[in-house]
Amino acid sequence: MSFILEHLSWIWQFAAPFVVVLGVVVLFHEFGHYLVAKGLGVTVEVFSVGFGPRIFGWRRGGTDYRVSWVPLGGYVKLKGETPEEVTGTPDPGDLMSRSRFQRFLVFVMGAVFNLITAYVLTVVILMIGIPEPIYPSQPPIVGEILPESPASASGIQPMDRIVSIGGQPVHTWREMEWAILLSPGQTKEVVVERGAERLTRQLQIEPDKRNGVGIIPFGPATGVLISDPQPGRPAAKAGLRTGDRIVSIDGVEMTTINKVVKTIQASPGKSLHFVIERDGKRTDMDITPVRDGEKGVIGFNPRPPMIIRKYAVVDAIGGSFRRNFENASLVFLTLKKLFIGEMSLRSFSGPIGLYLASGVSAQEGLSHFLDFIAFVSLQLGIINLFPIPPLDGGHIMTLMIEGVIRRDLSVRVKDRVMQAGLVLLLLFMATVIFLDISKLFPR
Repeated sequence: MSFILEHLSWIWQFAAPFVVVLGVVVLFHEFGHYLVAKGLGVTVEVFSVGFGPRIFGWRRGGTDYRVSWVPLGGYVKLKGETPEEVTGTPDPGDLMSRSRFQRFLVFVMGAVFNLITAYVLTVVILMIGIPEPIYPSQPPIVGEILPESPASASGIQPMDRIVSIGGQPVHTWREMEWAILLSPGQTKEVVVERGAERLTRQLQIEPDKRNGVGIIPFGPATGVLISDPQPGRPAAKAGLRTGDRIVSIDGVEMTTINKVVKTIQASPGKSLHFVIERDGKRTDMDITPVRDGEKGVIGFNPRPPMIIRKYAVVDAIGGSFRRNFENASLVFLTLKKLFIGEMSLRSFSGPIGLYLASGVSAQEGLSHFLDFIAFVSLQLGIINLFPIPPLDGGHIMTLMIEGVIRRDLSVRVKDRVMQAGLVLLLLFMATVIFLDISKLFPR
């Protein structure tokens, strides 16, 4: 009870973004089914925004367009979409009256619309511009190593450049992060450049007990900028401005945010000598952190150098394809590692994880929120094509089998397969939700 009361504000704050995310990805998915069904003359009985009891709506062309009470996506109900709904000869408006190829188009178009949604949103994002740190697209140069971590024990040092992990070349910090995140509990051969030398180290990648992914045991050499100096605090009094770069403190180069924070927190009441860079010029100043509990603070938000990447229309069209292809590849790689036992189900997120991630992405700004919706839509499109009943992919697989054997499977067989698939999906979702809850209450 105390946990719920303590976090009640963000529980309500995250509700609206969660509803928007589900609304966009589910409604566009259902709109794909609706559009093709209408085009083929199939009767669409219901197109509902939301689930549950009907609030209001209108009827047109044989379809009940409605808004329902539970605002978590929506659904489309087609007439005669399963064999058990049809007795005798199917009506012209029944889905079952259409050819297998036409039914295939109806089932597949939901996932296709999810992929189109992801693609179009990414084009828009690239044209608007998305603020992001510079370091993920830069070479993976180690800035700081976690104390007593496997990286420290392996002999990896600050300013080493990571060349490859497990034989896989890594050219950017983002590529290096994914190589480690997707290899929990494994020991990987890491090649580093140190000066003119190339050295090989063995890195044991520890799994995160909370979510099952690999723990990255070092941080990037990002550089540290001043952001939002607080009025009346030492940083503002010393004249620090947003965008100033902290070069060094007491003669020690400041390459990571963690190093800056630790240095300041460890020095309450002690004067520190800062070297600050502004517009290409360096300035020396002494700043004394004030005591806040047991730690020192000077009153600003440290951040890495950022860039807003904007693309012209043509570049955005190509960039969206590349970005979605990379994201889709990560989805398949994650599923492969889960299947062969290199990752656990803890690395997956269910409804609770989606709820939290929706709220966090919304707080980061419009571009980040749209980017998150695009990624969720891409995942939904891919997963919905898996040949597992009652997913669309399960229906498509049934149609393909019937096409090969040149006859319809019996209603009884289809029912048994659908029930088995539904049980498996419910068990999977129950497990993922349980793990979502366990992440909220780590031991």
